[in-house]
Amino acid sequence: MTTDRVDDILVVLVTGSIALLTMVVFGAGFIIYYHRRRQQNVSEKKAIIEQFKREILQSQIEIQNQTLQQVGRELHDHIGQLLSVAMLHLNGLDEELEQSEHRHAIEQTINVVRTTIQDVRALSKTLDSDTVRRFGLRQSLALELERIERTGRFRTYLHVAGTPYPLGEEAETILFRMTQESLNNAIKHSGGQAIMVTTSYQSDHFELIITDDGKGFDVNEVSTRTANTVGSGLRNLQQRARLLGGTCTISSEPGQQTRVDIVLPKQAAV
Repeated sequence: MTTDRVDDILVVLVTGSIALLTMVVFGAGFIIYYHRRRQQNVSEKKAIIEQFKREILQSQIEIQNQTLQQVGRELHDHIGQLLSVAMLHLNGLDEELEQSEHRHAIEQTINVVRTTIQDVRALSKTLDSDTVRRFGLRQSLALELERIERTGRFRTYLHVAGTPYPLGEEAETILFRMTQESLNNAIKHSGGQAIMVTTSYQSDHFELIITDDGKGFDVNEVSTRTANTVGSGLRNLQQRARLLGGTCTISSEPGQQTRVDIVLPKQAAV
């Protein structure tokens, strides 16, 4: 075999190897690009779905706040006025029947109506979102716990740890509604006697803790219920925490206290 023939064969081999290597590199690059693009599409779809869920949840919260605000104003402006009129009539009746054997019953009725007026006013404040905007989260929590304690069913405690800083109107309103839902669950289901709410203002995060001394429950079992008020309530709490960029952890066992722990990063809370 001549030298020229050998050179031709080497050229063909080298050219073929380069072409094959180019095809392999191109194929590998295409596969990598395809997988990256697929992962990017999946991530984009997840982000769109998550954003859609956030917008739906935000709309639900806004509708709930508007509804509760309207109910609160109706309680204050309409029911409160009717009760005040009833109180005036009862006071006049009490004066007219000062020597009557029914005076004691009238006095008891007056006390009941007076207490009802106070409770209606307190409830109207906690239902009104403007209360949180005017007084802030801590004062609104104090008003809500005071209202619950007046029922005589629970002892309530509010503990503030750290130096308070603003969380933002929207975050504080959502946190207050989450607290109300947790308190409502404790009142309806815990069978306990005491509720404590703790707000902890740390340098890198804010923490809100609601605990009761009730009978507890199986968190996993309740969370998996599809058509249960308590189960959906727990999921709502977790969804609202995610909306604020934080987490909500519910800890409980049968025979143990229930603890709702909401944590927000400070940068998300401000």
